[in-house]
Amino acid sequence: MARRSVMEEEEPTEINLSAMIDCIFILLIFFIVTTVFVEEKGLQVAKPDSAASSAVEETRSVTLELGADGKVTIDGKGVSLADVPARVKGGMVDEETPVVIRANAKAPHGAFVAVWDAAKRGGAQALSFDTVN
Repeated sequence: MARRSVMEEEEPTEINLSAMIDCIFILLIFFIVTTVFVEEKGLQVAKPDSAASSAVEETRSVTLELGADGKVTIDGKGVSLADVPARVKGGMVDEETPVVIRANAKAPHGAFVAVWDAAKRGGAQALSFDTVN
């Protein structure tokens, strides 16, 4: 019987990585091609600067207040959401009259958007909002 000598050098074993690299590249290409980029639609809001808010208060403006319970008041009087467009239109001097929505931080977002839309229907062009705690 032939015995192997302990002193003989064995050939180093190699792991063939080309198949694994090919699989990774194929997966990478698959994920890049199948990725869907969705553009979410939302409400465009112009955020007022601190200097702009003081300028708004100096001029005559229509102020809508939205309470934490979702109720709308104008000049301290409760107003239904259906009456907001008429009240905004009646309070505006011209199209550039600022309309400010002072919303409580705990007010429902849906109520805020409904008041915003109602003010837009009333002809408000210069809309801004303020958050009150």
